[in-house]
Amino acid sequence: MKFLDFLNQRQNIEKTRNFNVFQNYTLDSLKKVFDSSKESSNQKQHAPIRISVVGTNGKGSTSHYLACLISKLGKTVGLYTSPHLLSPLERFQIVKDGIPNLPHQNEVENCFQNEFLPNLSQYDSLSYFEFLTVFTYHFFQNQNVDVEIWEAGLGGRLDATKLVDADFVVLTKIGLDHSEILGKTKEVICKEKLGIIGERTKALFALEEEVTSLPEPFQNFPQKDILPLHMISSSPKESYLEFNFLYAKTILKIVFPNQKTNLELVQFQDLPKPKGRMEVLANQPLVVFDPSHNPDAIRTTTLEFAKSHPKFHVLLGSLPDKDLSGILNSFLESETQLETLFLWEGNGFGRFPEPQGPLSPRVQRASTDLELVPLFQGRIPILVLGSFRLYGIVANLIQNTIKM
Repeated sequence: MKFLDFLNQRQNIEKTRNFNVFQNYTLDSLKKVFDSSKESSNQKQHAPIRISVVGTNGKGSTSHYLACLISKLGKTVGLYTSPHLLSPLERFQIVKDGIPNLPHQNEVENCFQNEFLPNLSQYDSLSYFEFLTVFTYHFFQNQNVDVEIWEAGLGGRLDATKLVDADFVVLTKIGLDHSEILGKTKEVICKEKLGIIGERTKALFALEEEVTSLPEPFQNFPQKDILPLHMISSSPKESYLEFNFLYAKTILKIVFPNQKTNLELVQFQDLPKPKGRMEVLANQPLVVFDPSHNPDAIRTTTLEFAKSHPKFHVLLGSLPDKDLSGILNSFLESETQLETLFLWEGNGFGRFPEPQGPLSPRVQRASTDLELVPLFQGRIPILVLGSFRLYGIVANLIQNTIKM
């Protein structure tokens, strides 16, 4: 049995979208497996700093910049993120000198063969995400990383990454997403996210605007009476990526106070952008991909793109469980600059409702690659939004349509 073979046999809720499994979900069973893993890992006498990143929008890019900045201080960092664009190995990268690197396949396989295969049956009940979380915990230990960054998956209180027992918790912006599981209001969702705080947590970091707009969850978060809350104020930036870079830098100046000068020397342009975030996939025409997938994130990303592009197309594809009406409405502010809004409704994607008002005549629907070929043969810039799953589809279209 190989690592990827066993992983792909796990139930993958990211693909099935069967969120009903969370109705009676607890971490109890996973905790037993995790505790066993921790016991064997702790025998190696290695105790890295662990940082959990939770929120609705900006988790991935904030995690990326935390990892890259820390690595610029001469530390080796393990970065756990989800979902992936092309390969599941993207989810547990090793970051050195500001550069994330995919783990070597032979090192992944050695970890699996030596530490999992002998007792593989105890992992049979774990889901795709649960198993990856347990495996990554072992893998980072084997790599002797100095710091681990753990981006939470769906929630916080019941997220598998809660069991890593983070030393620090970072909260990004809260939005309405996965409301059927996490709650119908931002207040309830924020409370659910803050449930990731554990007994080992030394400090909580949050944006000042979130604390101000959602006071109730912060007045009652776990261990409030003994856990410092650091409210970080940050001025708006042209790029949401730069905003999250500065958020990460400010946090690390508090976590590593003796490294303030070294952190200050690292500028936004010194670090690579996180893959898949405002990533330029082609130049003629310009094709930019971003995985924004809820109304708040899509509105922010589209308005950011509109500042430098007087006319552009949007290729939008969203999964069926998303707020499809709200996502369509998020384009109204940038409607005058939209040449065409292409709604991708291929296999596994949701079907959007009929748009209302001035957006309606700009909409085209597509469900096959051939219907998108003319879009990629034109000259007008294209912004691709809505789902990580679009990345591979668009990359393939570019390869077969555009002369790079």
